[in-house]
Amino acid sequence: MNGFSKAMRIMHNLSLHRLLAPLLLAGSTVACTTHTTESQGTCVPDPAVSCTVNGFSAEAANLTGYSCTGAARPDDDSTYIDGVPQGLVCADQAGGGYCCTNFTTQCSYNPVGICDPGTYGYQCLGANRPEALNPAISCNQGVREDNLINFCCSGTERAANCTQSDAIGCAAGITGWICPTGTQPTAQDMGANKSRADLFYLLCPVPTVAANPKYETYCCYTASLVPAGGTCLQDRNVPGCAPGRFGIACYGTDTPEQNFARLNCPDPGVPGISEQGYPATVYCCDYTSN
Repeated sequence: MNGFSKAMRIMHNLSLHRLLAPLLLAGSTVACTTHTTESQGTCVPDPAVSCTVNGFSAEAANLTGYSCTGAARPDDDSTYIDGVPQGLVCADQAGGGYCCTNFTTQCSYNPVGICDPGTYGYQCLGANRPEALNPAISCNQGVREDNLINFCCSGTERAANCTQSDAIGCAAGITGWICPTGTQPTAQDMGANKSRADLFYLLCPVPTVAANPKYETYCCYTASLVPAGGTCLQDRNVPGCAPGRFGIACYGTDTPEQNFARLNCPDPGVPGISEQGYPATVYCCDYTSN
């Protein structure tokens, strides 16, 4: 069962339980108890919730403020129509309440999304990250699942790991980055309008140690997603792959050039272990603008 089907099954079971619980209680004898169950709650538009973002008013940003009671969220009535998600995109606010889109998007709140504490899930269809729909929200790198993309989001702005820099001296067509040692750029560092729902992602080489050893530099390019059936992924730990070159690990018989049009791998692949710890054929490749 894929994640989408599992999510829908869990949501169906929860809804069925809520519908049947009163009927079951009505037909049985219930012992006295001091335990009470809080209702789901309700959400109503609330102009007292400030949804001003980056100097733009809520109206200009196409946002509406909400206050909620209980466990309710303004977007918890999201649904799917013929497999297409339909719902609001909402950013929780530190002072309470939510700032939500004032229009229906092709994103659906995912209550069973596997997300870190303090974040919550969305499933989206289309070429826009949730940030492109709601500038008050911040989301992680999207994870593709069939024709949908899963995000974990929060109304608290995510601090970027890395900073773009034109001073790195990268070749034309690729972007320079400065990152704390041990981290690497991802599409989410590029922001809402550049990563475009992770239909593209950053492919980065083995890093180069910066003048300050606490930082590393990268020259990355925005590669399209690996084609259907492709098995090659970035691997910064390919033995002997020098800084600035692209380490790639392939689990199948395909080669990096078949997955990434801008790569040229002059040497044959050798058996190795991928960055994720799995047996793979590993390559050391170069970026080419041709």
